[in-house]
Amino acid sequence: MNTIDFTKTYYIDRRGSHSRKWDGEHLKFCRIDLLPLWVADMDFMPPQCIQEAICTYVKAQPLGYTMTNPKYLKAVIDWYKRRHNCIISKDWLTSAPNVITGIMWCIGAFTKPNDAIAVLSPVYGAFDTSASDAQRQIIAIPMKRSDDNRYTVDYEAFETAITMHDVKLFIHCNPHNPVGHVWTENEMARLFSICERHKVLIISDEIHQDLITDSTPFTSALTVASGAYADNIIAMSSLSKSFNMASLHHAEVIIPNEKLRDQFNFYKAHVYHTDSDVIAETAITVAYTHPESEAWLTDVLTVIRENYEYLCRELCTALPQIRISPMDGTYLAWIDFGAYVKAEDMHDLFENKCRIAPSFGEWFGGKNYATFVRLNLATSLENIKTATHNIIKYVRP
Repeated sequence: MNTIDFTKTYYIDRRGSHSRKWDGEHLKFCRIDLLPLWVADMDFMPPQCIQEAICTYVKAQPLGYTMTNPKYLKAVIDWYKRRHNCIISKDWLTSAPNVITGIMWCIGAFTKPNDAIAVLSPVYGAFDTSASDAQRQIIAIPMKRSDDNRYTVDYEAFETAITMHDVKLFIHCNPHNPVGHVWTENEMARLFSICERHKVLIISDEIHQDLITDSTPFTSALTVASGAYADNIIAMSSLSKSFNMASLHHAEVIIPNEKLRDQFNFYKAHVYHTDSDVIAETAITVAYTHPESEAWLTDVLTVIRENYEYLCRELCTALPQIRISPMDGTYLAWIDFGAYVKAEDMHDLFENKCRIAPSFGEWFGGKNYATFVRLNLATSLENIKTATHNIIKYVRP
């Protein structure tokens, strides 16, 4: 399906649906008449086969207590093998309501108050919040930005921070939110070897793993160096990003190491008790097995890439000193307006002039990123054109 037909078929006006992105602007912004490009979900309906599977289940079965469906487990295992060349065992699989909750449980299970947790900055702000809410120290290690706006790790600085702060846990993000970088196997091997030397547990947030929009392939942390580090890794993902179903509260938590898995599940049992989410399992099973859902994923990635290329082309032509990071993965554009806009003017510019609700850069690492925004491109090209036009109109060279 071409991008025009896909948008006609699946794009939906979400105003009035209690959408956090469209109807919750008052939570973060000074006005409520903005074009929302902030919360990381899509403005597209999920594949029809998933919609139908959910409806069929609800019509045919009571929503009583259930056990994990073996078809769901097989679907997840087969998806990882087929899409990511990652072989996992059903015994490794446990779950959480979402990835952030899973990370919070790991913090509770594997660290103590005041322990240090490392991240590579800029990074998704919920990592910081999860650590600070649990009374842990967050150690934000800045990445380096090259002339072509790619982000890389200063491995010496990473190891120094690990040792100086006696870091216990490293939260890895791949693809990286917000910069859109897809980590290569060599990059991860260098990071993970440092963690191994210093006995640092690795949590790998791989929620954007299916959203690869450029040539760098996704490599799960579990497969790095033929799985050499898997015993020290807890990987997490969810179909919430891939198929736009964040309100179905379910994430896969993959823990190869039996001792770590038992420790995680022991902690989980003390803070959360429920049976399987049958709606989520039904949706996941169809998403990971039905040809229509895989075709939908291919098509939505084409739409996202088209939106990104339009944004880059127009902005870079009108504002040649703007800095846009290459979007290897995710549907999130990371843009630095520092050549044109002062940090203290960013909120007024976007909210009162451009009439756009972005994710502001300081949400991902503080004042060092105050001239940045993250824009969500998983919407119609018309919305991206409106946003781009307004930015060009009000950001003067």
